[in-house]
Amino acid sequence: MSTVPLPPFSARSRREKNWIEEDFPVSARNGLLHVLNEAVEKDYLRGWSIAAKELRRIARVAPASYSSTSSESIKKAQFDVESQLDQLDWDRVYDFCERLHSHLTEDISCWRNDVEITITKGQAQSFFAEEVQRLFEEESLGYEFRDGLVQRRGKRRTITQTNKAEKVLADQKLAAARVHFSKALRYFHDRKKTDHENTVKEAVCAVEAAAKELFPDAKAKTLGDFVGWATNGERNLLPKTIGQTFSGLYGFRNSGEGVAHGAASGGVVTAELSEYILGTAASQIVFLADLARNDEEPPF
Repeated sequence: MSTVPLPPFSARSRREKNWIEEDFPVSARNGLLHVLNEAVEKDYLRGWSIAAKELRRIARVAPASYSSTSSESIKKAQFDVESQLDQLDWDRVYDFCERLHSHLTEDISCWRNDVEITITKGQAQSFFAEEVQRLFEEESLGYEFRDGLVQRRGKRRTITQTNKAEKVLADQKLAAARVHFSKALRYFHDRKKTDHENTVKEAVCAVEAAAKELFPDAKAKTLGDFVGWATNGERNLLPKTIGQTFSGLYGFRNSGEGVAHGAASGGVVTAELSEYILGTAASQIVFLADLARNDEEPPF
């Protein structure tokens, strides 16, 4: 699992961040070259040829052979890295970052001060994870490098809540909810273009499925049915005011523009709104799971 280093001062001190999406600017490409140069110098990467071959593969350029014993060939490999990285489409550069971490790292034995040492694959992956994430922060890129993958950036609270929800959804009886929530995360983190409408739809569907799976006695067909059952005076599982928070998300899911039923009058689903609903849905799933456990406890 990759680590998340403290953002550099330039990123921490920024009052407002206008995250750069759907791009990998020239300055970031130059920064990535510096990361590669340090990796080669410190033996986290077995030479420039490894990176050059991978970049040519990603760019669908004809393969090339390089010699690790020829200084001219090594220079040619470094030149090809710079050239291909400069020309590569922005999304393919992110692909390269993932491959750099997952496929180009390996155990490397080398000599330092007449002592043979081994740089493990894990050490190399930790280096790339930290340096690439730091680069993303420095360049205000709208993505994060987490667990070896480039993922669309989310607020720290959103990440925390979705991680909690995923742990809850590991329960076998929450299979349907888990499918919907996984789809919501996939739509939200899509690197090419976030699907805000389907993020909302699947996030709320995950809450609905979790409610039905955790409380089968409700015999609810919809999230609205569950809220009615849970806030019933006799049952009193949820205060009506809290039930309204569930109803509010369900109502927007049914009325938001492009979310469901071809609705066009419930409001536009913005990036901020889709993230808010994703985080709220995650919190509601965790809350329902806690509520179900308490509901099952004997009244001692």
